[in-house]
Amino acid sequence: MAKRLLTWITGIICILVLFTIYSWFQTKKGLERYCRETAAGTSLASAEEKARQLGFRFSNYSSADHQAFVTAGGVMGRYVCVLEHNGKRVVKSSLNFND
Repeated sequence: MAKRLLTWITGIICILVLFTIYSWFQTKKGLERYCRETAAGTSLASAEEKARQLGFRFSNYSSADHQAFVTAGGVMGRYVCVLEHNGKRVVKSSLNFND
């Protein structure tokens, strides 16, 4: 009985770990795609709206530096899309790996 219960618990833990890894890779791919598709000339408002629709966090705290940061909880802040802008339009986008 105890061996059977341990087998079930181990199986559930393995499924949860696999789901977490799968979710992490999917979120990373989505953030990469967002960063690649947010090309120069895109309005900052539409970039923010698209990020929020995709479930990403959009931070424009660094407006003096003309940078906005987009990330997602699924990648735990390790991947950040940095949008350089002129206040109204995106000038450049790049995906940074923070580790």
